[in-house]
Amino acid sequence: MSNESQAKEIVESLPIQKATVDDVEIEYKILENKNIGGDDKDNTPLLFVAGLRITMDMWPPRILNELAQSNRSVIIYNNRGTGNSSTGTKDYSINQLAKDAADLLNSLNIEKAHFIGWSMGAYIAEELALLYPNKVSSLILYGSGPGGDKAIPSSAELMQTLGGVSGTPEEQARQILSFFFPSSWLLDNPDYINHFPLLKSTVSIETTQKQAQAIVGWNGIYNSPSVIVQPTLVLIGTEDIITTPKAALSLIEKIPLVSLIQIKDAGHGWMYQYPEKFTKVVQTFLDII
Repeated sequence: MSNESQAKEIVESLPIQKATVDDVEIEYKILENKNIGGDDKDNTPLLFVAGLRITMDMWPPRILNELAQSNRSVIIYNNRGTGNSSTGTKDYSINQLAKDAADLLNSLNIEKAHFIGWSMGAYIAEELALLYPNKVSSLILYGSGPGGDKAIPSSAELMQTLGGVSGTPEEQARQILSFFFPSSWLLDNPDYINHFPLLKSTVSIETTQKQAQAIVGWNGIYNSPSVIVQPTLVLIGTEDIITTPKAALSLIEKIPLVSLIQIKDAGHGWMYQYPEKFTKVVQTFLDII
């Protein structure tokens, strides 16, 4: 069995657990670290925060498994209204989603965590660092910008297409694939579907609209009176058409302890294109902070 197949089997076999968080039930999985060392090791968990239309089963199992083999546990979860996490009655906002993440940690008796947010998930992680700085050990902001009036919007056609995705989980995944990878890479990798875990559950149009409204309604960090003080890594693909490299450059202007890594010929889903590189970059950052 290949490492990739083994990792997929490990992640898929993990039990889905649920925690009551504020007005919702949040489903999550934990990849327990089996190799925690002595007191000199950073055992702080790593929480993955998903973005627009993304559920926890879309994180690459290989990356999750390899990061869990170091010296920390890895937690994945579904934002409210996605997968089988309930929607609740609260207004759907980046602020509320950040509170959900903090409350999830509290329910698991976790004092603080490293956060890796993808796209909208990075917005959530940024807001969480501003609202609950004591819960955040470090930030990895992947495919994202500063939000608010400094956000660099994607094309109207692109956003309309993403918002109108429908059908079965497999049909939904296939419809958005072309936006996650550069066209040149798609031509060179006709089996690209194998690089992208298909959705196992759908995200409703209603939740998608709420997420889109939350993104647009977020004030962002650029004009915030607070500052993100935690060590931060910003990751962006040079060919990302959903979140442009220009947005990432605007983001790093507002974070004092920040590093930026741009990956050549990489799109919004470059962790699927180059999983080894993604894992190495993230692990190196966590090891040196």
